[in-house]
Amino acid sequence: MSTYVVGDIQGCFQELTALLSEVNFAPGADHLWIAGDLINRGPDNLETINFIRQLPNCRMVLGNHDLHFLAVALTDRTPSRSDTFQDILDSAELTEIIQWLRRQPLAFYDKEFDVFVVHAGIPSIWSIPAALTYASEVEAVLQGKEHLNFLSHMYGNDPDQFSNTQKGETRWRTITNTLTRLRFCDAAGKMEFNTKTDTAPLGFAPWFNFPRHDESRILFGHWAAIEGKTSSKQFVALDTGCVWGRELTALRLDDNKLFSISASSGR
Repeated sequence: MSTYVVGDIQGCFQELTALLSEVNFAPGADHLWIAGDLINRGPDNLETINFIRQLPNCRMVLGNHDLHFLAVALTDRTPSRSDTFQDILDSAELTEIIQWLRRQPLAFYDKEFDVFVVHAGIPSIWSIPAALTYASEVEAVLQGKEHLNFLSHMYGNDPDQFSNTQKGETRWRTITNTLTRLRFCDAAGKMEFNTKTDTAPLGFAPWFNFPRHDESRILFGHWAAIEGKTSSKQFVALDTGCVWGRELTALRLDDNKLFSISASSGR
């Protein structure tokens, strides 16, 4: 039995199946974890999500694209020009897919491997237990009666810093932005959301450049521009830009070996 963690799949079903074949993935024995952004921007979103839903040993965290899909599907949010999940919206399984996504976490910690899995990141001012607590607040809202209110008010860059005094929609948005959109921040946890390259804006640095008080490894996706490089064994970046024509990457936790498949031609 082996455990594999895959970065942003984003509807690249052909590459996903090729990668799993490359590692001889056995669905009944092996485990697959996904670091968010299961769907959107790629060509085969319905196939991807239905494949993942039927796997017996699969865990995932929600990414910003997964949450965006829920907002489009459930509220009056208009799809963007780059969205490619119309195949899911048109599916007879739409209701089941929505309910399944709503039950997924924003982060999780695995004691056996001592790893924390999140889509975007975790600021150094948050301990892992704190991050899990904050994530559980949003998860409860997403699974509860206020989920439409949450999804309708999820968008926006403000506030750009978390405070325990925040409440309601403001608090949910800040937690969600931190866990699913974070790239750059400062030592106090103030976040900058506009820059998507690997070049830090003035006064900010990549969130993983700040020292932490714990030694747990943090596995994340979201940031294709850094090409899987963090300069630290503690932080493992798994978004290697498959949907942008580069690679889909998996980490085997049992021996820390990386496996990659090149994107199909035409991406």
